[in-house]
Order: sequence, then C-alpha cells, then structure tokens
Amino acid sequence: MGQAFVGFYWSLPVPRRPVRTWPRDVEAAARLSRTIRYQLTLVRRYVTEQRGRLLDEAAFLELAVDRGTDAVAEALARPLALCAAEAATLVYVDFSLVHHWRPHGVMQEILDDAVENRGIRVQDLRPDPTPIEGMGSDFDPVKHFRRWQRRQSSEARATRARAKEEVTDVVSRLPEGAGRWSAAADELNKRGVATMTGRRWTAEGVRKTSARLTREDT
Repeated sequence: MGQAFVGFYWSLPVPRRPVRTWPRDVEAAARLSRTIRYQLTLVRRYVTEQRGRLLDEAAFLELAVDRGTDAVAEALARPLALCAAEAATLVYVDFSLVHHWRPHGVMQEILDDAVENRGIRVQDLRPDPTPIEGMGSDFDPVKHFRRWQRRQSSEARATRARAKEEVTDVVSRLPEGAGRWSAAADELNKRGVATMTGRRWTAEGVRKTSARLTREDT
C-alpha cells in the first residue's frame, strides 16, 4: 500500500457575500469556492503522482475576510489527529510560496508544532497555475486573488460612498434627542444600506459615522 495522505484546503470569505452554511463535504465546498477547487485538484494530483492513498480531506472557510485567524486550529485538529493515528502526511497548498501571497501565520505555527513536537509529516505544495476541469484555461491563484482584490476595492469605495450619502440623509430627517441613533440604524438597515465594512448598522456605528462626516465637512 502507498503512503497515506490527508488533504487540507482553506479560503478567505468574500466581503459582502457571506456564506451562510459552509459544507463539511469538500466537493460541496469546492462548488462554492474556486480556490478550494484549485487546492483540492492540486492535492489529489500530487497524491496520485506519489501513488499514495488520500485518507481524508477537509475544507475550511476563514472567519476574517483579510487574514488568517486562530479558528483554523479547530479546523486542523481532526486532520492532524488522523495523520498522527495513521502515520499519514498532511498535504496542503502554501500560497505564500509565491510573492508571500496570502500567508496564514497561525496555520503555519500549528503545522510547525505538529512536525517538531508530534512527529507529523507535512507537505506543502507550490501554488503554480494548473488546468482545472470545468474552468477552461489554467487557473492561476495569484492572478485570481489580485482580480478579487481589485474588485473588492472598487466595491468597497462604492459601499462607502453610498453609506455616507444614506447616513447624512437619514440623520438629517431625525430630530435631536434620545433614540435618534437607534432610529437611524433601524432605518438604514430597513433600506438595505450596509456599513462601510459591509455590516448591519448599530446605533453607535451611526453616531460615530455621523460625527466623522460632520468633522470632514468642517
């Protein structure tokens, strides 16, 4: 029998496009995320090339939109435990190997500890462009991330501009006094206006935003 492997895949969520339920099944996760599909494809090809056995796979969606968090520790617990029990190698795609793109410091610390203190083997794969079934030409993760970054920047500017206009309009219609900021937050949420970071409004958020806009106008 060939060497045993466990695949681990992860991605950042897309701002203002929340995934309500992240599936445990990796194929279902890959249908939601091209980044997951890419990692899954690379890992499976690698295992096949090594004439190994893929014991299990796990796909993790980060909590923050712009960085890795310690939530990855829970996601890695089962794959690493399986590796320890079955003398398997954890294999994953390390995006930071190209231009230090999308590093995950917390995950790297956990994997380093697994190697040094638990004797678990870990194999990182380079995120090179590769053909993926159903995607036409080669999928280049770095170019993919850059396109999303540009798109997110453009959307963020539009969101900020609309938020400023709507906050100014709503606050101007409400009288001074107790409950003003709560009423404004309720109205903004009713209108479907997101905050400048894509969240729902709170009374405190409206108050701070209104104060900042007033300072900018003076």
